[in-house]
Amino acid sequence: MMLLLTACDPGSSEVVIKTICPRINEYDAKTQDRALAEYNALPQGSALRLFIGDYKQLREQIRVCRARGAATK
Repeated sequence: MMLLLTACDPGSSEVVIKTICPRINEYDAKTQDRALAEYNALPQGSALRLFIGDYKQLREQIRVCRARGAATK
């Protein structure tokens, strides 16, 4: 164990942390309008409404991740 501890010089070690955020697909206005109309046509209790809400939240989390990454560059 001592050999392993003496092999590393903590004074010269540098830790680099890189955050990698997923890419967000961008959609044109026509596609967004069509998606909204289809969403509004779903029944109130539709499971798809839940899934779409989760997807919206995930996209917002990715935007925050990317903003933080841009701020540290």
